[in-house]
Amino acid sequence: MNFEEIIARLESAFAHLSPQLKHAARYVIDNPDDVALYSMRQLAAHADVHPSTMVRLAREMGFEGHAQFQEPFQVRLRSKPKVSYVGGARELQARGGNGNTASLISEMFDMECTAFQALHQQDNLDDIIKASEILCGARNIFAVGARSMYPVAFYFHYACRMFTNNVHLVGGHGGTFADQLRGVGKGDVVLATSFSPYSRNTVRAVDYALEHGAQVVAVTDSSVSPIARQKETMTILVSNESPSLFHSIVPAMAVIEALVMLMIARGGAKALTALEHSEEQLNGFDAYWLDKVTRVRR
Repeated sequence: MNFEEIIARLESAFAHLSPQLKHAARYVIDNPDDVALYSMRQLAAHADVHPSTMVRLAREMGFEGHAQFQEPFQVRLRSKPKVSYVGGARELQARGGNGNTASLISEMFDMECTAFQALHQQDNLDDIIKASEILCGARNIFAVGARSMYPVAFYFHYACRMFTNNVHLVGGHGGTFADQLRGVGKGDVVLATSFSPYSRNTVRAVDYALEHGAQVVAVTDSSVSPIARQKETMTILVSNESPSLFHSIVPAMAVIEALVMLMIARGGAKALTALEHSEEQLNGFDAYWLDKVTRVRR
């Protein structure tokens, strides 16, 4: 059964459903992208129903469970036409050219707030905690982020190098992307960040890591992202919605900050000693401008 057939079946059966199933069905019909993107528990939370209601709805439609029900929605999402940069810019100019600049800013900030609220859900918090545990146990960590996601990977590398020496930035400088992944293997972790449209190099890095026995922590925007490999990767899903031409990287950066924080919290005396040495080294280079009464955070 494809997506269109599911929607048609939901609409024809709607009148005969129980009140709770009607509530869930209405949400599914109105928000098909959410069905593709969220786990069963997350979708139930968004629809304001019990998780078992989503399972019952899937079975009512003839599916064995939610995963099978979700698959046609994911196929639809993958095949949706992408808005071009020029098309997006034209839309933005049309909206902003009518004196609506303040409303655009408000809309952007509202979307960021919504994304942060989603990160507060227990499933997302649990995923971040699990990811931090994987990173803390790694022999080496390779931070991968290309194009707009490069700042996210760079920040992770920059912050972690203050308290550990096993984090490597895969930036591909001088055409050395493949070279920087050489040696990835069992015991290592690739932290990959990518949003649609997905960077080919980041997808290749995930493929390479899995082929060579490394673990992957993926920070991405969709459960059908090419770097989200279901059981093969530890995936943290974040929203990147924005009225701007470019997707927001703010929620992804917040996840990275949380991972760094948890790694320090679990780092023990070794992390404290490394931080002390880093601070001494930076002071030796006179890295930060200070006057006698100013104290800056690094």
